[in-house]
Amino acid sequence: MVILSGCASESRTSGAATDSAGPTRGGPENTRTALRASCDRYASPNGSAQASGSRARPFGSLWRLVRSLRPGQVGCLMPGRFRHFGVVRMDRPDTTIRSLGRPRATIDGAVWVEPGARGARIAGLRLTSHDPEFAIPLKIQADDVELVGNDITASRSISCVLVGSSRTVSGLLIEDNRIHHCGRTGKKDHLIYMTQSRSAVIRRNLLVDNPGGWAVHLYPNADGTLIESNVIDSNRGGVIFAGSGGGATSDGNVVRANVITNSSPRWNIESSWSGGPAGRGNSASRNCLFSSGPGAPSGLLPGRGFQLSDNAVAKRPVYVERGAGDYRLTRRSNCAAIAGDAGGAAAGLGR
Repeated sequence: MVILSGCASESRTSGAATDSAGPTRGGPENTRTALRASCDRYASPNGSAQASGSRARPFGSLWRLVRSLRPGQVGCLMPGRFRHFGVVRMDRPDTTIRSLGRPRATIDGAVWVEPGARGARIAGLRLTSHDPEFAIPLKIQADDVELVGNDITASRSISCVLVGSSRTVSGLLIEDNRIHHCGRTGKKDHLIYMTQSRSAVIRRNLLVDNPGGWAVHLYPNADGTLIESNVIDSNRGGVIFAGSGGGATSDGNVVRANVITNSSPRWNIESSWSGGPAGRGNSASRNCLFSSGPGAPSGLLPGRGFQLSDNAVAKRPVYVERGAGDYRLTRRSNCAAIAGDAGGAAAGLGR
């Protein structure tokens, strides 16, 4: 096992995140609770617009379900595909939409979590969009949102989860999701695109198969993000700390205890400041890494604006059966000891 420490430089330490930084909310029990939350209203693909929203008489659309919810209420989607064009907007605080039973329900169309929907939760669903105009499956503009236990993909090359495109978003939790096949071509279509954010947690997700962008793209002003215990594989790039070049930078972000492998043609962990000032207080530590491409075998690109410590090159085979989508960590690899419970979604939680 090769340990890689101190091989990035020029990260200014004023206000730097420490290895123990980051919120402690969430966890496996939080996901299980979200998936079991009692239902107040119901929708079914076979429901009716004139229905009451009870289990016996469910609504016939996601839009009708979301509009019926009051703060603190849970809307449950019965198995099947809920397809819409345009945008369904969640704009009421502390509301939840979740899947009811198996197989999980699919939302096929854009969902926007608006600023008024503070504390909203989306749990246990399949999310995609075939709408040619609104192709991004999910935009999040509200604070304290929880995105847990979902399967998210795109129908064409586009970012899947876009955060903070119209305002700075605080306190987001993205946990136990499987996010995959979003960017097909180019370099601008990411699995998770953090534009303007504060104190987000991205934990225990499976982030894979994205040749058209990064798994997690922190640009231009994502601060205080904790990216922890994820499995990140076969993307154009893994995680990037970035800034606009005009003064906006992503600062105080911690990338730790992840398994990051097979990024190409970019690196597993890197930075880009567009010719401007570098970010402050970013760090990457105790990650288990492998690449046969740039920066092999670690796939690290030492650079300005972040510090590296105690990262390790993975002993292979890393995954049980990567080609078949089984990303559980093998006993022969050192990654389980280094990264712990990486990729809760990879082990089946929330599927």
